[in-house]
Amino acid sequence: MTDSDSTFQSPPDDSTAKNSTAENSTTENMSAKAAFASGQSAPAAVPIKEKKHTASFALLWLFIVILTAAICYGALFVTQQSKQQQQIVESLRIQIEQQAGAIETRQQILETNFEKELVEQQEAIQENLNELAEQLDSNNARLLSLSSVNRDEWKLQEAQYLLRLADQRILLEKDSQNALALALSADDVLRDIDQADLVGVRKLLVEEIAVLKLAGVIDREGIYLRLSALSSQIEAIPFIELLGTQSDILEEEDIPENETVKQRITRGFYNLLHKLGSYVRVRDHGQTINAVLPPSEQKYLQQNLHLMLEQAQVALLRNEKGIYKESLVKAQNWITQYYNLNEKASAVLEELQSLQNEEVAPELTNFSNSAAALGEYIAKREKMAAARRGVR
Repeated sequence: MTDSDSTFQSPPDDSTAKNSTAENSTTENMSAKAAFASGQSAPAAVPIKEKKHTASFALLWLFIVILTAAICYGALFVTQQSKQQQQIVESLRIQIEQQAGAIETRQQILETNFEKELVEQQEAIQENLNELAEQLDSNNARLLSLSSVNRDEWKLQEAQYLLRLADQRILLEKDSQNALALALSADDVLRDIDQADLVGVRKLLVEEIAVLKLAGVIDREGIYLRLSALSSQIEAIPFIELLGTQSDILEEEDIPENETVKQRITRGFYNLLHKLGSYVRVRDHGQTINAVLPPSEQKYLQQNLHLMLEQAQVALLRNEKGIYKESLVKAQNWITQYYNLNEKASAVLEELQSLQNEEVAPELTNFSNSAAALGEYIAKREKMAAARRGVR
């Protein structure tokens, strides 16, 4: 029982020691029982029990040492793993801090760039707004200037335009009638304005209108139509007739059947006298008679007369006074020389002379002085209006 008690003094927390002790106790009990049965004494078995007890104790300590070593190794392993994890965590923390720093740096760069771009955009927008404001001010000034244009200013522009048209009619077309009508219209417009400052302009305009009226109005259309009518009458004017035509020869008389010799001689004598008279004819024209033109050249003369009259028409439209009169004089001379001076020829010559007396290119004045004075007045008026509005 002592062995069993000593056995049971092992540490209660080790299950392996408990099992070994139980087995040793069982073995010792069975040996004691066998010795008691065989009649042996108890003290002989004591050394065997001590040896067994020493071996068990040694095994127990060996187990404890191994367990302690295992525990120490496990603690050391856990400590190393913990240190490695701490190192890993520390490296991860450093990486995270570096990444956070890089992200923060990038964020700062982005914020700086964004602020710069925002400032630049704001400056650009401000510049655009300033430009728009300037344009708006300019448009407002223009609109104000347009809205301030009254009825008198529109009439001044109308009068200036009419004077320009009148100048064009005088300089380009030599049309005094239309130019006079335009100038009178401009004077009426200036009269309706009723401004004392326009007295000088109207004075110049009235003087130019008076000079233009004294030049007279040329009826170019009427003169042109008269030349056309005269050209159509050229073929109706007879040329100078040739002597000895068949119309001047008397028809032969019928010879009676019972004509006597005396009558025959008398009739032959009169026929001879009449034939001789057809070769010689005296006409008093009062001037030198040129050679009579043959029929072929008469056609050329008629064509030349048509050309002279058409040339006079062109000169009339171009205000070429010299060519106009020269063409009419040539036509008049040809008719006098080569045509029979009867009533038709005389009427044509009178019409030609009347056309020569027409004034086709009189000296016409222009409206440059009045137009320049009106332009100066309008410019002065615009400057005064701009000064009132404060616009340079």
